[in-house]
Amino acid sequence: MPIEFQVGTDALAITVSRANTFIETVTLEELALIYGGAEKWSDVNPEWPPETIIRFSPDKESGTFDFFVEKVFNKDEQVMLSNTDLQVSHDDSVLTQALAVTPYGIAYFGYAYYLQNRDSLRVLPIEGVTPSRQSAEDGSYLLARPLFIYSDATVMKENPEVGRFVQFFLNRVNQEIEAVGYFPLSNDAIQTLRTTLNNALD
Repeated sequence: MPIEFQVGTDALAITVSRANTFIETVTLEELALIYGGAEKWSDVNPEWPPETIIRFSPDKESGTFDFFVEKVFNKDEQVMLSNTDLQVSHDDSVLTQALAVTPYGIAYFGYAYYLQNRDSLRVLPIEGVTPSRQSAEDGSYLLARPLFIYSDATVMKENPEVGRFVQFFLNRVNQEIEAVGYFPLSNDAIQTLRTTLNNALD
């Protein structure tokens, strides 16, 4: 039976341009309106300006798109795709560059792309919770997604090099994962994974 090892956490960053001065946080319900057909920001929240919402999104072949649709629209992608003005790209760098110069735009993509462009973009808290190592790991940030590797106890026993690789991976992952824009696990979580590995090898 496969054994699951969570090795980090990714987060979808809901972002706006730094030129956007009116939105400080957003809820999942508001995101559903923003990406579900509201025409103006004021249609979502009357305190926001009556300006047209410019929506950016990864294309539907992206796992990021799938995850967003699952969390915000309960897997119903047609709600989003029915927006003829939805601006999509398979390249997140294109999305970040377009958003940076669009004060009334909004986009979502992996947290790593926000980090690379944080001089021109702002990340929005969701339900008041900002993406961070702790909020991603404990699930309080609602658009966090775990990252896994998998192995099998029988395979690791029959091929000791596989078990040694998993052990090496767990020993090194927290030193490397932040460099690619993911959140590392807590030391307690890593220790739990080592225990899981040791139990599988016994």
